[in-house]
Amino acid sequence: MKEAPSSAREVARSSSNVSGGSGVSGGGGGDVGSAPKIFSTRPFRLFLKLGLLATAAFHFTWVGKQLSALGSHGSYEDLFIAPEYTNEHSRDLSISSKSPFDPRGRTLPAHPSPNAELQELVSSHTKYDCPEGLVYVDDHILPDNVTHPIGRKIPRLFHITAKSRCMTEAFAWNVEKWKKRLGSKYSIYIHDDEAVNKFIYQKRWMEFPDLKEVMACVTAGAAKADIWRYIMVWEYGGVYSDMDSSPNKFDVDSIADADDAFFPLEMLGIPAQYWFAASPRHPVMYLSARHALMMMAFRDDISNNNAAKTTGPGAYKTGFILFQQFAGVDTNGYVDEGLYTGAHGRTVRVVGSKANANQWIIREGVKGKGGNYKQMGMTHFHSSRGRFKELHQNQVVGCLDQRYKMHVDFAADWVNIV
Repeated sequence: MKEAPSSAREVARSSSNVSGGSGVSGGGGGDVGSAPKIFSTRPFRLFLKLGLLATAAFHFTWVGKQLSALGSHGSYEDLFIAPEYTNEHSRDLSISSKSPFDPRGRTLPAHPSPNAELQELVSSHTKYDCPEGLVYVDDHILPDNVTHPIGRKIPRLFHITAKSRCMTEAFAWNVEKWKKRLGSKYSIYIHDDEAVNKFIYQKRWMEFPDLKEVMACVTAGAAKADIWRYIMVWEYGGVYSDMDSSPNKFDVDSIADADDAFFPLEMLGIPAQYWFAASPRHPVMYLSARHALMMMAFRDDISNNNAAKTTGPGAYKTGFILFQQFAGVDTNGYVDEGLYTGAHGRTVRVVGSKANANQWIIREGVKGKGGNYKQMGMTHFHSSRGRFKELHQNQVVGCLDQRYKMHVDFAADWVNIV
């Protein structure tokens, strides 16, 4: 290394002496404001440069991932929230969340193959033996391109719920009537108790966040079936039918492609709750389910459950009233045949008349069903009250108390309340 001129060295020494004798140096012997010698060393400067380069590389890599993801997906906000969890195989990106705190989650669910999902849900291909006197009833399954043709709002799915697939001859024949009437275009699914429980308890319900907790207060099978039918049609769409309802005028072509919901009138002059059809995410299904859950959520005595008023026709009527009120239409729920527009521009087509409530659907198509129900192990909701009180030594149990118990008593059964 070339040595500095002598004059420069003298100046440096002179400057050092002035600084050193000034009496203001720090206790470490260095000047005030001067950096420690380690920060001026070559290894430290090299370390600092490498650190800066690594930081820049990380950020450029992250930005590259975002740009790459945005190039293959349409939901920008969703990808920026959590791009590492985004791929086309795991979830649908058609609806994005604009905030990581959005309670709905990032998307609404997609059903690429509804019939495959429903077959798995109801265990279509897993048979079990029936007691003597009962008949095993199979599903009737068609491909998605038949049940979900392009341009059709209400899918051709037909849902029936029963305690078991093992039915009496009378009920098995009633299901067969539907298969003969609708079998060319509709898939028909039997949802037994196990399938109903799987649907309710094994899914995360962002739109019904209190569903599983409130179900701890549902002490009647009829009330459980009421709530289930609303959320089943909300989720998948299609037709719901009580197991004793039979076809009359209704056939495979009764529901038009443009129909958003199809409600026959019952004898009271309100839309029938024992048989209805709607497209997925229809407001009436959402509002009916929410009202039913609200009616159950704060009951003082959960054994006293008149399903007709709490979760059944009463809740369904309220759902229809709210559907219209949200569009500025004042109604008491008693309507005539016609097309009704409600919340968010969605529609309901009402058919029939209260004077001829069986015109489209025969409400009680199975005669002598009381004995049939008993043979299949099904009970009326009034009888469940006595059983619940017997199990709880006649103590009055409120829903809030029951809901709290389900979180602290791990021996309690969430599903089988009675």
